[in-house]
Amino acid sequence: MDKQDYTRIFLVRHGETTDEDTKKIYKGTLDIPLSEKGITRLKRVANHLAGYNLDSVYTSVLSRAVESGRIIAEPHNLDIVPDSSLNELYFGRWQGMSFNEIAEKFPDNLSLWLQDPENHPPLGGEPLLKAQKRIMGKFREIVNKHQRENVVIVAHGGALRIILCTLLSIKLSNMFRVAQDNGCINIVDIYDDSNPVVTLLNFTV
Repeated sequence: MDKQDYTRIFLVRHGETTDEDTKKIYKGTLDIPLSEKGITRLKRVANHLAGYNLDSVYTSVLSRAVESGRIIAEPHNLDIVPDSSLNELYFGRWQGMSFNEIAEKFPDNLSLWLQDPENHPPLGGEPLLKAQKRIMGKFREIVNKHQRENVVIVAHGGALRIILCTLLSIKLSNMFRVAQDNGCINIVDIYDDSNPVVTLLNFTV
C-alpha cells in the first residue's frame, strides 16, 4: 500500500487528574496522575483513534500524559515514546496553587501575565519563548522522523497551545484564547513544501 501524501499529527491533551476532585490548580511540571474520570475519558479517545493506522505515540514524561498515551497506544500494540521536551510549562512559584490563591499572593505578577504572558512569565517560571523553542524543536524532530505517517503526541494544555499557535502564526500572547479541554483531539496535516493545516481543533469524545 502506498503511503499517504502527508504527515498527520494527532495532538491529544491528557485526561482529568486527581487534583481536580478537590480544586483546580496550576500543575505545570508537578507529576499528578489521571483520575478515574480521566482514565474513562482517555478510553473513549483510544476507541476513537482505534480507527486510524497509528505509527507512533509520543508523550511527555509526566504520568498524566504517560498514562494517557499508554491507553491510546494499547489497541495498536505500540510502545509509547516519553520525552521531557513535551512537558508542560514550568509555572515556578505558581505550581500547586489555584487561580484565586495566585491572585491573592501574586496579584501584580498575575495581572501582567494575563495581559502579556509572552513577556511576563509566572514568578520563577519558564518564559513562553523558551518553552516554544523546547517544544517546537521536539515537534519538528518528530515530523521529520515520521514523514507521511500518523503520529500521536500526548501532552498538556500549555504545550499544545504553543504548538497550535506556532503552526498557525498566532502570537503566543493569544495562546489562552485557544481552547484545549481534557482529552481533546487536534489533527494537523503537514504536506510536503506547504504550510501545516489544522483539520480538527479541541474535539472531545
